[in-house]
Amino acid sequence: MLIYWLAAGVVLIVLEFVIPGGVVVFLGIAALLVCLLIWAGFVDGHMAAFTAWFILSLLLLVSLRGLVQRMMPGDQSWQSTDEDADAYGTIVEVAETIENAAEGRIHFRGSTWPATCYEHTLNKGDRARMIARDNLIWIVEPVDEDVSLDFEA
Repeated sequence: MLIYWLAAGVVLIVLEFVIPGGVVVFLGIAALLVCLLIWAGFVDGHMAAFTAWFILSLLLLVSLRGLVQRMMPGDQSWQSTDEDADAYGTIVEVAETIENAAEGRIHFRGSTWPATCYEHTLNKGDRARMIARDNLIWIVEPVDEDVSLDFEA
């Protein structure tokens, strides 16, 4: 029984490299501690070994996981999840003429989208700036010709 707990502990610790998350390693350490308890004669029998492993695993997880995570933080990145807010101000190309307060289409993110402009008429090929969105319809405004920005098609 001693060899089984030793092998299980080593396998679980090695599995932490394959399945990262900071949980499996504590199960492996608990298995090695159970192996030590069996060797020292404090635990005999399968039921006592599993009970000791269960209790030790819980104690290690609860007490040490937070400490280990603070010492070895994972990779984190913070990004905006509001795609509309990221799109505001983007310069796009008009794909279909947009009459004054009527619906036309613009090229945006590899597709065409319905768009409207309330104060001007925009012809096909003109550049426009996305300023708002009303459901699926983008509200755009004309871009001055002296602005030299690449538009996102």
